[in-house]
Amino acid sequence: MSLASQGDRPYVVPDFEADDQVRARYESMSRELINATVTRGLDVARAEYQAVQVKFATALAEATTLQRSAAAAAHQARAKYATIVPRQRTASGIVRPPTLFFDIIVSMGAAEKFYREALQTAQVKKDTDAAALAARKHVEKINRKAESAIILRELEIRRHFKTPEGRRELDADPRLHGLALQCAAIDAERVDFQARLAAGTVSNEELRDRTMAHEGSRFLDGDVRGVHALRERDTRFGTLRYFTFRDREGRLWLLDYRDDLRLLLHLTFDVVVANDRYLITRSSVDGAGRSYGRPVRLPGPDPRAQRGVDPLLLRALADFVARERTTLA
Repeated sequence: MSLASQGDRPYVVPDFEADDQVRARYESMSRELINATVTRGLDVARAEYQAVQVKFATALAEATTLQRSAAAAAHQARAKYATIVPRQRTASGIVRPPTLFFDIIVSMGAAEKFYREALQTAQVKKDTDAAALAARKHVEKINRKAESAIILRELEIRRHFKTPEGRRELDADPRLHGLALQCAAIDAERVDFQARLAAGTVSNEELRDRTMAHEGSRFLDGDVRGVHALRERDTRFGTLRYFTFRDREGRLWLLDYRDDLRLLLHLTFDVVVANDRYLITRSSVDGAGRSYGRPVRLPGPDPRAQRGVDPLLLRALADFVARERTTLA
């Protein structure tokens, strides 16, 4: 939930986590709608090519049948010729013409007759092989064309939804319209803030609260273990300055900058609440146990729900620093 300030110049700090969830739902629903549209478009494309594919697949089946029949006839003709002149038929099936003085005379002309039949069936087989090959290539060409057309159709649909017209068409869908309006409001708020920031009309307090809400950090409070400073980071919001700490769970905490608390930058400590009192002690977590990964967002209300650190905690921290300074001295 976004909260408004209570000061003289009111402002609203967005709930960035909730906004991210809205955007995530919007993106998820957008993908579902686009994928559904793509599926319908591809079904239409497949239906358009299916009739053509069936037609040429039937022609290929007929050509294959003729090819097999022609091959069988050619084999029979070669076999008949081989019974008369076996030496004129090679192992590869090539038929050689009969010799005049032996094959033709001995067979009384049958060899020449069977030879002509073998040549004719071989030519028919050659023609049917060529026809079957052409039909097969044509079917492959049609299939490749269909596959390419389907891929291009999908790309065309997806490109359409990346255009302003396509986005408007998608956002108009009743299942997405509400989320689209929320995302538009979020974007408008972000643009307005950037414009105010560039114009210098954003207060230090608003910038601080907005940054803390975006990072999921809070002002330091009780029951936090393994607290250590992030020395590489100087947190400033105009004239406002803070120490930034991270605990061993990776959560970020802010503490008002004070010179008498600078020793905290060199210590790892625990904050414990007992009997309504803050107890600050050295932490058992050493440098190796510190978490330097991605910060973990703190759950709970907006960080401005508590303006700064509890004065009692500040006093306990000051006492802890004084004790540690005495020990180090």
